[in-house]
Amino acid sequence: MDFTLKEKIIIAIKYRKYKFIDDSRPQFNGETLVILPDSDIAFEMAQLFYEKNNENITFLLKDSICSFYSTDIINKSIKYTYNNMNTLGLPRKIFIEKIKSYNFENIVDLNATFSRFGAFLTFYCDPKVKMGFNYDNSKKYYNVILDSNYQQDLEGTFKMIKQFIKI
Repeated sequence: MDFTLKEKIIIAIKYRKYKFIDDSRPQFNGETLVILPDSDIAFEMAQLFYEKNNENITFLLKDSICSFYSTDIINKSIKYTYNNMNTLGLPRKIFIEKIKSYNFENIVDLNATFSRFGAFLTFYCDPKVKMGFNYDNSKKYYNVILDSNYQQDLEGTFKMIKQFIKI
């Protein structure tokens, strides 16, 4: 997905202060934030993450689809709404600061296709491991890129993710 020149300028102006890494930031908490997409495959993947390790996992979940998830997963979730997005579909500064305050060590974006919200949130929160799936320009946002055919083998994808992060 390409940005128009106007969108590139708006993004550069609004988010330029996040490009610089502050050395005085607190230590990571050792936990993982899993950004769940809006597709049905996310229900099964979230359940798999929860069953395998529920202590160090927090989910980022859109409030409009909460009713499809189990109560256990909802209790382990940070919910966001359309109010947490700007008109370009990017996370607002206040929401970025909220997620940064948790000091997540790892962020896993499970969107198989490009999601502006998930990619930019992962990029600007600056965890140790920024993990996402392979698509155009994914190297700009993630330092660990996963194979995009995870829909066929959820267990294999979970094992792949587990190799890179401590869960």
